[in-house]
Amino acid sequence: MSSKKHSAATLLYVLPSIGLAFGAIEIFGFDPKLAALAGLIACLLGAEAHAAISRTVERRQVRKELQELTSLAAGLSRDLDDAADKIVEMEERFERETSERMERIFSEIRVIESLVKRLAETRAASAAAAAIEASAPVVETQVSEVLVSEAPAADAPPALAETRIPDSDVPPPEPTRGVGQMDDTELLDAIRRSLETNRVDLYLQPVVSLPQRKVLYYEGLSRLRTDRGELIMPRDYMRVAEPAGMMPAVDNILLFRCIQVVRKLAQRNSKAGVFCNISAFSLLDSDFFPQFIEYMQHNKDLAQHLIFEFSQMTVNGAGPVEEASFEALAALGFRFSMDQVTSLKLNPKALHDGNFRFVKVSAQTLLDGRQMASGDIDAGDLKELMRRNGIQLIVDKVEAEREVVDILDLNVELGQGFLFGEPRPVRESVLREETPSLSIAAD
Repeated sequence: MSSKKHSAATLLYVLPSIGLAFGAIEIFGFDPKLAALAGLIACLLGAEAHAAISRTVERRQVRKELQELTSLAAGLSRDLDDAADKIVEMEERFERETSERMERIFSEIRVIESLVKRLAETRAASAAAAAIEASAPVVETQVSEVLVSEAPAADAPPALAETRIPDSDVPPPEPTRGVGQMDDTELLDAIRRSLETNRVDLYLQPVVSLPQRKVLYYEGLSRLRTDRGELIMPRDYMRVAEPAGMMPAVDNILLFRCIQVVRKLAQRNSKAGVFCNISAFSLLDSDFFPQFIEYMQHNKDLAQHLIFEFSQMTVNGAGPVEEASFEALAALGFRFSMDQVTSLKLNPKALHDGNFRFVKVSAQTLLDGRQMASGDIDAGDLKELMRRNGIQLIVDKVEAEREVVDILDLNVELGQGFLFGEPRPVRESVLREETPSLSIAAD
């Protein structure tokens, strides 16, 4: 195509040159040689003009192509720079996440080591007391040797390590006695062995919306198992474990289990939450709680999913140490719930200022509150008063449909109890798996 254009341009100055030569001869009577010379000069001038125009066009084309190449090179350079920046960013993020996960694992190990050390000291003191006073009950609470397994995946906190105690130190329990037949010493020994061998199960009970009964939250409940697989319920183990200083160990394991469940629930539902109970003894424990706070500092991302729950007795009886513990957790962004409410003499504003966002009242307490004692909040006003102070009211221990009708008359929107779902154990395999599924074992 370009050669055709070139030939056409050549004709534009060759033909006029020939015409100029003939015209000079015919019209002006020029000598043919002089006319031919004039035509040739005109042809050369035309050729030179054509060459100059062609070079100008080519220069423009080359300049345009150079600009395009320069722009392309600049784009490639930017892409390479962006890729290099992304690689550096990924490396930094990987190092940061690895460091955070390692710190989280080490903090877990330090918490466990602290518990083991403290329990060992308590056990030694109990053994000494038993040797001095044979009639006094022996409080068996401690561990002498810890066998720590390999650290699990960093995003799932490890459970309490399996432990062993020399047979010569602790007499075995009577194999024929059930939990209900054990005295306090035997029950305490069974609790200690359950903790040492990691026979602590996590149960989940749903908290549902009313009247739709859609599951919005879960409450994490711990159950201990004896050597023979019998369950030790909280009402049984708390009575003897709290005075023996073993509740931090139970809280520690329950916390680890709840965090594992929360991480899996959060992958399925960004609004899912789990209530995790903490005893007053754990708040007061000078060895356990500081390391507990350090551990939670590495898990602040769970603040929107993990809700720490305390009894009304613990909240009302909180001293300076407990208050400082509440403030430390609240500073990390964690919300609180108050349960085991036996009196409707509540101060919603003070609770909200303390970062309490939920209050659980049993159906019986709430419905009996309609005939309240002097100074109590009227049950009909409780829900609205809580709402105005940014607190959600949950009615728990709901066991009959007739209670639901009365509860709905009080405009309550959240419920918990056997009527909506019994506590069910989370399968151990689920706590170990990497997929986001959550399986709760059937009865």
